[in-house]
Amino acid sequence: MTAPRFGENGGGGMRRLVGAAGLLLRLVASLLLLTMMVVTFVDVLGRELFSAPLAGAYELTEVLLALVIFVGLPIATARREHVSVDLLTARLPGPVRRGFAVGAAAVTAVVLSVLAWRLFVSAGDFMAYGDATVYLGIPLGPVAGTMAAFTAIAAVVALVVVFRRD
Repeated sequence: MTAPRFGENGGGGMRRLVGAAGLLLRLVASLLLLTMMVVTFVDVLGRELFSAPLAGAYELTEVLLALVIFVGLPIATARREHVSVDLLTARLPGPVRRGFAVGAAAVTAVVLSVLAWRLFVSAGDFMAYGDATVYLGIPLGPVAGTMAAFTAIAAVVALVVVFRRD
């Protein structure tokens, strides 16, 4: 039997809240991807048909891609879909494998926590210095802050995975 996916499996109020949060994250990621797709389409169309690419398309795509990745981070963490290699652990007994899985989730929570902290520090630095993208002038502080927030959410989700029994 497979573990329930993030946002699936109805039940109590907390499960519904988690399900709604998962749905919201998937919607946001989908909208960001759709926006990225439209920007790329318009850029290519403008370049090929009118010899006039969309101004700032590269910068906008960079920012959107970063946001898509970090919005998807809590989803991948909750679904336990991070990349893993089980060359050695596949042959171990079930309880030992589960122990390794719990240990991996704990390490993931710690790494994500450190990453979130460093992203928050960077966001503060970006805001203090007024850093922005070169062409469009997109402020980098709020982007890094958003990335930090989603990384912190993923760290909490990883911590929940450590203590979840399924």
